Amino acid sequence: MDRPRGKRRETEKFLLEYIGKLIPGSDRNVKIYRALFAGMDDEAFHAFMGRLERREIRLAIVAPNLSKEKVTIANNLAIADELGHNFFERIWIDPGNDTPPYLSPVRYLVCDLTLCRQAQLLVKKISIPEDNRSVDDLTGQPSGKSEASKISFPENQVLAAFHLDKTLHELITLRGGDTQGFNAMNESFARTGGASQKAIEPFRGGVKSTQALRVMLLSMHLDAEGL
Repeated sequence: MDRPRGKRRETEKFLLEYIGKLIPGSDRNVKIYRALFAGMDDEAFHAFMGRLERREIRLAIVAPNLSKEKVTIANNLAIADELGHNFFERIWIDPGNDTPPYLSPVRYLVCDLTLCRQAQLLVKKISIPEDNRSVDDLTGQPSGKSEASKISFPENQVLAAFHLDKTLHELITLRGGDTQGFNAMNESFARTGGASQKAIEPFRGGVKSTQALRVMLLSMHLDAEGL
């Protein structure tokens, strides 16, 4: 296959030009890729371009946190216009329920994004409590033999993103330190087999960990307004 040297120079020039444009004012990534290309012979460079074309690899850039030079949406959109690429497309929507699919009247952002699965999986940290009678004196949360699985801040964010507000409210208040609300909920379970957050609202006493934090802040002469 004929791969003229001039074609490679044009390709390298094009890549380095737009890699440099992604973060205006910074030549860090240009230097990285210039050094990478310099270490490739023509065969290696052609194989590298082939892997890019087959989408087996992606070009990556380094964008340090807190740097003065940043990746910006406005700059990315300007580069896309320069290259003739449109990030926004009308998409086909299938609502189901025997409703025919339709093409959205509004254009939406369509692009590839990395997907990071949370390292913490419930199946790896779940445990079954022996009872629900032991609580921590400071936080009011289950402890000892009553302690089961915990919910992390990223998991809270996932629940909030899915608009599971009632579930989130139960986990971080009724089951997260509100002793009076927790007891009222358990009593409702024992009497009726179920519980309603709205029904037990009058019996709630507040999350004890929040109350403890307020006392700590006040003891340090810090404003605890709102806690």
